Amino acid sequence: MPNIGLLIDSTTLTRNDILTHPCVKVAPLNVLIDGVEHRETDLTEEQMMGHLHTAKKMTTSQPAPGEFLRLYEEYHREGYTHVLVVLISDKISGTAQSAVIAKGMLDVPLEVEIYPTAVASYGVTNGVMSLIADIEAGHPFDRVLGRCKSLFYDAKVMFTLSNLMNLFRGGRLNKVSALLGTVLHIKPIIEMIDGKLQLTKKERTNLACYEYFMDAVRAYRANHRNVSVDVIAINRDEWGAKLTEQIRREFPDVLVHLTKTLSPVFYIHLGDEGFGIAMTGE
Repeated sequence: MPNIGLLIDSTTLTRNDILTHPCVKVAPLNVLIDGVEHRETDLTEEQMMGHLHTAKKMTTSQPAPGEFLRLYEEYHREGYTHVLVVLISDKISGTAQSAVIAKGMLDVPLEVEIYPTAVASYGVTNGVMSLIADIEAGHPFDRVLGRCKSLFYDAKVMFTLSNLMNLFRGGRLNKVSALLGTVLHIKPIIEMIDGKLQLTKKERTNLACYEYFMDAVRAYRANHRNVSVDVIAINRDEWGAKLTEQIRREFPDVLVHLTKTLSPVFYIHLGDEGFGIAMTGE
């Protein structure tokens, strides 16, 4: 019987209970703050909030291949026969490339399947929780892999931010779009499309953004089964609660989770104010 491990990157750590599952290991991305490098997993949320508003320069980088190799070998020593590696989109991070390089360096009998999703952060977490359940239920590796591909085939991530300059400074949004949202106080909606962050709509109010997200849930629910929605609310508790309550009211069969934190990497790129949703389904 195969013993399956699930390897994720640290941007997926948006829920406290993920690491309570023995099959899960984490490859940490790196955060450079005013010239000092930190593993993302070594920074607490409180520390990150302090850096976010005081640091002069912050950048991020993917794990080195050696980090993935160390984790693969650790899985092998612990008796695992298969590892599914589910990662942030390879269109916005080189993390998957490091995982592939490390796989080529592996010289122990371990079957490794690397799957970079087209989403990121809480969007990956949303699907990962279902994969953990399948692994713990004892499903064979090909079934777990098939479920992974099905869940993330049409996964969605969308959100609005109070300040887009973090995305601009990180090179993930052009300056005109960033200034549009920040200076003119327009509420931009950012979506992940084909693995990239794109500004897809401009709203005037948070209420209009809320209504856009609810319409997206309705459309998604109409075309998918086993739907899970992760509502993200970073210092926007009112809108997070409002979205969560409305989705549960309209769709009792949809699994809904409210997330109020990001990993340090995404605090750097997105800032600390915004709300939105991620969806997976089959």
